[in-house]
Amino acid sequence: MDYQLSEPDFRQVKKEQDWSMITLEVNQNLKGVEKMKKLKVLFFGAGVLGSLYASKFKEAGMDVALVARGKRVEELRENGIVLQDFKTGERTTTKIRILDGMPEKEYFDVCIVMIQRTHLTEALKDLEKNKKIPTFLFMQNKVTGPEEMVEALGRDRVMIGHCNAGGERQGQVVHYMIAEEMPLGELNGEKTERLEKLAEAFKVAGFKNYFSKNIDSWKRYHVALAVPFALAMYNNDSCNYKMAENREDCRRAWRGIKEAFRVLRDRGFPVEPPKFRLIFAIPEFLVLPLFQRILKTKIADIGMARHLRNAQEEMDLLTEEFFEIADGSKVSTPVLDELRFNQSSQQQAIS
Repeated sequence: MDYQLSEPDFRQVKKEQDWSMITLEVNQNLKGVEKMKKLKVLFFGAGVLGSLYASKFKEAGMDVALVARGKRVEELRENGIVLQDFKTGERTTTKIRILDGMPEKEYFDVCIVMIQRTHLTEALKDLEKNKKIPTFLFMQNKVTGPEEMVEALGRDRVMIGHCNAGGERQGQVVHYMIAEEMPLGELNGEKTERLEKLAEAFKVAGFKNYFSKNIDSWKRYHVALAVPFALAMYNNDSCNYKMAENREDCRRAWRGIKEAFRVLRDRGFPVEPPKFRLIFAIPEFLVLPLFQRILKTKIADIGMARHLRNAQEEMDLLTEEFFEIADGSKVSTPVLDELRFNQSSQQQAIS
């Protein structure tokens, strides 16, 4: 009898491999979800971001409590956290345990601090009351380093991260948008067991992330990016669409960012993330048209303009703190100085 060997069906093999990978990934995700259900998390701050992250962690099955203040306490206890996705319009309501103050004797695996920079100093007085929480993850903007948190809580208890979401609250509803990956890091740059565990928790809750080896520099360069942009935006009534038509202010913002980055390099802070080094290499004539197109998008409206309108007090403080750093630098900052002067003149005209 003649036997003929047929050619293998590589398409079928590929399909089976794909299904195997999908099955493996699903199983790994399910294991991650089950593991995270044991995690006990305290969120401190019930603004847009605190509400969003607390809700998503709760929906992922974790044991979550949220510290709120003022009228927000009763609003959340009565109505739950109401979220609406900017992109899809999908609305969800999540009931969560709401606390009206920092619990002093209750254990949590981690306290995730979601407040504006302007509230940090006062908040630390409350946070330090709890001696049982081993880890505090701070997510607010900071350009002056972690020393203030370390002094209050101890270096071993402090971790740093940065939110990858934005939005605003309208009445009871938190309108939100989740963007790119968020950084997480230990102060010493090491990849520790608790860092990996927290990273997995954020991932399970729907927030992609990566490890930063120098999270302090990352936070400083983020502010260095934000300050010139914010100053230029305030000169355009915090309207991204108006600024998109103002090529000169777009140019000032770009040159101001480069000056701000040079200040930090001069003060000994390495550029972080490394991709920011491209800012020194990309020609201005290529950047400005792209910058203007981005400013005309809904993402710029939601993630940039609305945040600036709702957090001007915080941006004013960050600007002041950054210029204190710049004053101790050898780098000349004529564009930054001009942007700040324009904003100051505008504020005086309004008052």
